[in-house]
Amino acid sequence: MRVMDEARDCFDAIIFSGGEPFLHPDLIELTHHAKDFVVFITTAGYAMERKQIQALPGNVVLVFGLDGIGEVHDSYRGKAGAYKQLLHSMELAQDRPKEIIATLWKGVLPQIEEIIELAETHRALLHFNALIPVGRAKNNPAIMLCREEHEAVLKKLNDLRVNREAFLATDLHKVTENDLDGIDLFCKGRYSINPSGDVRPCEFHYRVLGNIFNEPLNRIIERARQTDFIKSREEGFKKQVRLDLKNPFDYHTEICHALASTTL
Repeated sequence: MRVMDEARDCFDAIIFSGGEPFLHPDLIELTHHAKDFVVFITTAGYAMERKQIQALPGNVVLVFGLDGIGEVHDSYRGKAGAYKQLLHSMELAQDRPKEIIATLWKGVLPQIEEIIELAETHRALLHFNALIPVGRAKNNPAIMLCREEHEAVLKKLNDLRVNREAFLATDLHKVTENDLDGIDLFCKGRYSINPSGDVRPCEFHYRVLGNIFNEPLNRIIERARQTDFIKSREEGFKKQVRLDLKNPFDYHTEICHALASTTL
């Protein structure tokens, strides 16, 4: 509760993620305390109950994580029946604002149009998330898209945005000369807090800006905004954009993480 109060002067939106937020015994109370924010809850749909959904305030948007259709989703999650449970949870939430975030890994590529149909059926905003080569993806390079697959899926998504009813978004981005004045970053203004209280520039970042158990969040954010790294991020890394990136689809590690290692 304290952290949300400290965030009021810094942010207009909060994301509850995990793990699985619906396993937290105080989730509903926390969402009501966050009445001044737009609240997003990212969920795999494992533990959602109808009474929980009905108790959520109107400022909450449910964000369902999808990694494929049927067994493709189950294999990525490592849990048999995960896809069936996800569909059940989306049915329970049929009257609530919702989004679907689909991870762009190799198994998803043949299923993109099926995923769009699913989003249309559930009246959900659909966001295709680029798979960043950190954590699990770094340790399992076989699931990552190659350069040619990135090119093909970006073209496909751009075409489908014009021709389908679903509202499609993606943070998949190829760095080109059009970005020399700054990349239109999806993560601008974003920060992440992990269960240990560490504040990071985003949930995929390794650099720690401070800890909420040691000092107020608003003080951490105010200090972070004065660093060269955060200033550069808010400008879309326009001074760091290069056209000779090893992988032009991976500005996350080649520009963002590389800069943080020298400026934070």
